[in-house]
Amino acid sequence: MKRLTAFLVLMFLGLTVSAYAQQGRHMPPDNDWAYGPQNNQWNPSWNHRPNPRSGACFYSSSQFRGNHFCVRSGDRLPSLPGNFGGNLSSIQVFGHARVQVFNDRNFKNGSTSINRSVADLRNVPFRGGHTWNNRISSMIVY
Repeated sequence: MKRLTAFLVLMFLGLTVSAYAQQGRHMPPDNDWAYGPQNNQWNPSWNHRPNPRSGACFYSSSQFRGNHFCVRSGDRLPSLPGNFGGNLSSIQVFGHARVQVFNDRNFKNGSTSINRSVADLRNVPFRGGHTWNNRISSMIVY
């Protein structure tokens, strides 16, 4: 019975990966929130996907509301998917992850490290009296 169950699970995963490959997309089965290096499109279904065990989720509104996407530890995003660049207002951190956020794309022009959830980025100072609210354009998640 265990072998049959294992076979069915592997067969399902194979069909899922094959379906994405046939559509010209690559989405590893262990990272349902990955948007891939060549595809900067945000998918509305990401609002309903599970959170990473170790990583972070980034929200368009404070208090972890609005549209969001998640990134697992070890990922680097030189630009953000969809219209999220410069439009993030809260960050939820999972596991022992740490997030380094940058003001501009390609990890440039000022950064800060975040190691716990932040319900409102207006409470995280940037420079010159500004905050990190609606400012993040690239990130690294450790």
